[in-house]
Amino acid sequence: MGFVTISFWILTGFWILMAVVAVTNAVLIPRVRKGTAQWGTVLIPARDEAENLRRLLPQLVKEVEQVIVFDDGSTDGTGDVARELGATVVRGSGKLPEGWTGKNHACWQLAKIAAETAVCDWWLFLDADTQVESGFGGAMRGMVEKYGAKYPVMTGFPKMLPGAFPEPIYLFWVPWILISTIPFGLVFASGMGHTRFTNGQFVMWNSARYFDINPHERNKGEVLEDIKIGRMLARDGVRVLTVDVSRVFSVQMYRNLGEAWRGMLKNSFYVTGKVWGAGLLALLMFGLLGVMLVSPVAFLASAVTAVVCLVGTRLPIWCLLFYPVSVLFAGVTQIASAWAVRRGKVAWKGRVY
Repeated sequence: MGFVTISFWILTGFWILMAVVAVTNAVLIPRVRKGTAQWGTVLIPARDEAENLRRLLPQLVKEVEQVIVFDDGSTDGTGDVARELGATVVRGSGKLPEGWTGKNHACWQLAKIAAETAVCDWWLFLDADTQVESGFGGAMRGMVEKYGAKYPVMTGFPKMLPGAFPEPIYLFWVPWILISTIPFGLVFASGMGHTRFTNGQFVMWNSARYFDINPHERNKGEVLEDIKIGRMLARDGVRVLTVDVSRVFSVQMYRNLGEAWRGMLKNSFYVTGKVWGAGLLALLMFGLLGVMLVSPVAFLASAVTAVVCLVGTRLPIWCLLFYPVSVLFAGVTQIASAWAVRRGKVAWKGRVY
């Protein structure tokens, strides 16, 4: 057999494996249930997030006992908005110590504040661009009661709120890759292995274990800190539970295609942190796309992964029609991100990465 034939069957097999992973995730990942009780302490790093906090905080302060916002040198009144809506606000200068990225520094400051003031020995780090539903607090309490003795770290998959068209078509590849390549459900059901993953939008920590591990300080210079922390926890043998929290928790990562593109330019390269790694991932995406377009088996398997992702994230159903385009953009973004990072051209909220 020639190289093309071998590559065809390898990539077809990869699609089949991804479909199996996606289906087992759909069946086996635990799901939260809404509850009526309030729960604990939420920590939010925020830099120029006034608009997002106006959407998040009114319901969140009803669901939890304490919300602490670290205002990281904002210029849009973030701190004033958070305070008016019932959060405790700590104001940072916006100047980062050498070697730190903004979010890691903000989360580390929040942890030190929570150590002195938290009303609960579990802390939930949330991004400001998230939203919660009625029943969120009870769902969090239920997570801790059911799984907290076994898992010192818990993270979750949210419902994804689409930005303006065509942003959902582009960004579909992000949850698709995660749900189709990481066996969250199998790791949970078997009790073996490690997902090597946390979702920085939603990470719950047992406070004592947080300071044993010091995740943000140990990864202080990382841009894609949640992935790096997940890998660190795997090396340290710390168990992580991934939960479907889409019934009570959602996120709108970006408002439009331009924001999504800039955000992914900042992040995507750091999945591997290597130019050759970004190149290999791009080639894999292009190869998967090519095989999907010529092989009925690969196309059917790819459709399974797309449907599972659509159901899990609750994105609009019309996204299903365009998922091959998103696979293409997954490869393009890897190349563009590597190029931008190497040239020092990636900026986000006034900081260059």
